[in-house]
Amino acid sequence: MNTLRKLNSLPPFRSVGGAYRLFAGKDQKKDSAGQKTRQPEKPPQDKQKSKGAIGKAKSAGSTDSAKKTTKVTLINGEGVGRELMDAVQEVICAVKAPIEWDVHDEFKAKDSDDVSPEVLKSLRANKVGIKGPVDSRHWQRQIRKQFAQFAYVSLCSHIEGLDSPYGDFDVVIIRDQMEGDYSGIEHLVVPGVMQTIKVSTTAGAARIAEFVFNYAVKNKRKRITVAHKANIMRMTDGNFLEAMRAEADKHVDDVLFEERYLDTCILKILLKPHKCDVMVSSSMYGDVLRVIAGGMMGVPGICPGYSVSSLGTVFDCRMKACHALAGKDLANPTGPLLSAALMLRHVKMDKQADQVDCAIRKVYKDTDIRTPDVGGKAKCSEFVKAVCDCL
Repeated sequence: MNTLRKLNSLPPFRSVGGAYRLFAGKDQKKDSAGQKTRQPEKPPQDKQKSKGAIGKAKSAGSTDSAKKTTKVTLINGEGVGRELMDAVQEVICAVKAPIEWDVHDEFKAKDSDDVSPEVLKSLRANKVGIKGPVDSRHWQRQIRKQFAQFAYVSLCSHIEGLDSPYGDFDVVIIRDQMEGDYSGIEHLVVPGVMQTIKVSTTAGAARIAEFVFNYAVKNKRKRITVAHKANIMRMTDGNFLEAMRAEADKHVDDVLFEERYLDTCILKILLKPHKCDVMVSSSMYGDVLRVIAGGMMGVPGICPGYSVSSLGTVFDCRMKACHALAGKDLANPTGPLLSAALMLRHVKMDKQADQVDCAIRKVYKDTDIRTPDVGGKAKCSEFVKAVCDCL
C-alpha cells in the first residue's frame, strides 16, 4: 500500500488522475448557485402499456410519494434562536416542502444543562433535525455524546453580492466531534496546575476517515487535505493521520490525498481558497478552519453545516445565541436558511432545496437587503420576506 501511495504522489500520476476526473465531470450541469447537479434518471416505462392504465397508476403513485410528509425535529434554542427557526419554518412553508415540524421550545432537562429526554427521543424517532443556537458547552457536549455525533460538516462557499476579498471558493470542512482536544476530559493535577486530555482512538480515527473519503467520492470532490500537528503530537495526531493514510490507500484512483500542517492549511485557505476542496482534521483544528471559512463568507455564523450520526442528522450553522439581539428582529437568518436547504436535500427534496438556496443567493446578488452584521440596515423579517418573494 505504501508503494501505491508513493507512486500516486508522483506528478505524472496526479496529473493524469486529475485530467481523468476533469474530463469525467465535463457533462455535469450546474445550477444557478454553481453546484453540480445530476441529470434526473428517466423512470422505467412499461413496454406494453406505457400509456395505459398501469402507466397512470404508476404516475399517481409517484405523485403520492413525492408529497409524502417528512417529520423533522426543530429545536428553537436560545437567544435569537426562536426568530431564526421561525424564519426557517416560514421559508419552508413558502417553498411548499412537505415538512411536519416537531417543535421543542424546552431543549434542556429540568434542573440541569443536560439535553432534554424529549429532544433525544424526538431525534431518534425522526432521524433528522434542525436547531437554533445554544451557547451551553455542556449541552452541546451532551447532545454529541448522547446522539453519537462523531463528525461535523461545514459547507463554505462564496456568496455573490457579499463583499469579500477572497474571490470564488467552495470548501468543505469536516472535523471530528467526539475526540481530540474537545474530548471534555479535564482535571486539577495540584492547586494551580490544570490538565486537559487529548483523546485519539484507532476506532474513532478510522470512522471519520472512512466517512470523509466516502463523502468525497459521493460528492465528486477531487482532493482531501488533512490538517494535523503530528510533528509535535506524534501519538494522538499521528494516530489520526495514520487512519487517513490507510483509508487513502483504498481510494488512490478516486481522490487525491495530501497531508499539511495546520498552520499551512490556514495560510492556504486564506491565500488560495479556490484551490481548497475537502479539508479534514481533529476537533479543535477543524473548528478554527470553520470559523475562518465562515468569516471569509461574510460572518462566522453564515456557514451552514450538520452533525453526522448513525442515529440521524442534525443541521445547524454554529451561530451564537446573541442574547442582546433577542426580540429585536436584527439577527441574520442566512446561515439557518442555508442549513435548511441542506436539510431538504438530505430528505430527498432536491427541487425545494435548490429553490431555497437560489432564492437566498438571488437576494444577495440582486438586492441591497442586508442585515446589520454584513453592513446593511434590513431586519431579519425583511430579509426573510425577500427570500419568500423570490420563491
